[in-house]
Amino acid sequence: MLAQTGGVAAAAHEPTRHGEAHLGKAVLITTAVLWLLAWVSTGGLDAREALGIAAWVSAVLGALTVVAHRLDTQRTPVWRQLLTLALTAGIASSLIHLAALLLAMALPDSFAEGPRQTFGATAVVGFFDGDALFGFWALLVELPRRIGAERRLEQERHALRQEAELARIRAALEPHFVLNTLNTIAGLVTEEPREARDLIATLGDLLRDAMQEPRRHRHTVREEVSWLRGFARILESRHVGRLAFEWDVDRSAEDCVLPALLLQPLLENAVHHGALRRPGRGRVALRIAHDADRLRCTVEDDGPGFDPGSARPEGRGLNLVRRRMALESADASLRVDAKPGRTRIEIVLPKRSA
Repeated sequence: MLAQTGGVAAAAHEPTRHGEAHLGKAVLITTAVLWLLAWVSTGGLDAREALGIAAWVSAVLGALTVVAHRLDTQRTPVWRQLLTLALTAGIASSLIHLAALLLAMALPDSFAEGPRQTFGATAVVGFFDGDALFGFWALLVELPRRIGAERRLEQERHALRQEAELARIRAALEPHFVLNTLNTIAGLVTEEPREARDLIATLGDLLRDAMQEPRRHRHTVREEVSWLRGFARILESRHVGRLAFEWDVDRSAEDCVLPALLLQPLLENAVHHGALRRPGRGRVALRIAHDADRLRCTVEDDGPGFDPGSARPEGRGLNLVRRRMALESADASLRVDAKPGRTRIEIVLPKRSA
């Protein structure tokens, strides 16, 4: 909870830092542009005039930034926000111009030319100069800040949608697994009570690992395979002599990570809708390998096969796996190769290390 609170606090301060960074850039760029224009129009630029321009730009843009951060952008209409900011820029600029005029009147020796305008004209000119500066500020500070804030909000919304979707998928897969496993154990209680007790212990281990996963949407290939071996042991005990599992896992891939329990429904489908549907002993093979940037997981069985385009009992589990992969990465893919005597499902994920 403390870490969560810290994350929220950090997120709250991030837009402020973002705005301050853009304000600094805006002050530098705008000041440099005005210096250049003054130098071109007058043929020269003394230090006093340059300092005055820099002070004016900093004061007006600073006032705009402060007011913009205080506006309630969710409840205040856009036209009212723009009007408020335009008035802020105009009034701040007028005050700066009037202050400069008073300074010139108070120090006539320092300003040989003396004041050129009346107070009213100075205030009006300052107001319109401020609104012109408001346009620069809107392009250089406020627009990038708002775009950045909206992008961060959209990323947060996407993350929340992803979390909710993953939770829904897990809620659909895990009870299905538990019910099937309990049915497996129920078939052994009277005939093989010792074996049933061993399987209950194995189920307890599997459930403990599964219940630890909500905070870990990914785990290593080593952890995934270890979990699947326990699951396979339960299935072998239920269907003695009718199932054989093959495990071909590249040792160098064991530290790669993948979505937790992603392969379980595929292995279960291969058993119930593949290997157990053939006469005699069926075979299920799990192969995991990797190359430079891809992790490849293959589940294969020697059952009767199926038409990938037709509806079938295990379609829901496969669709959930597809959806989960799509949430994990746009570069992930799932390919089904089914024919009589062999069904092969290959998952390809971007390679990530623990």
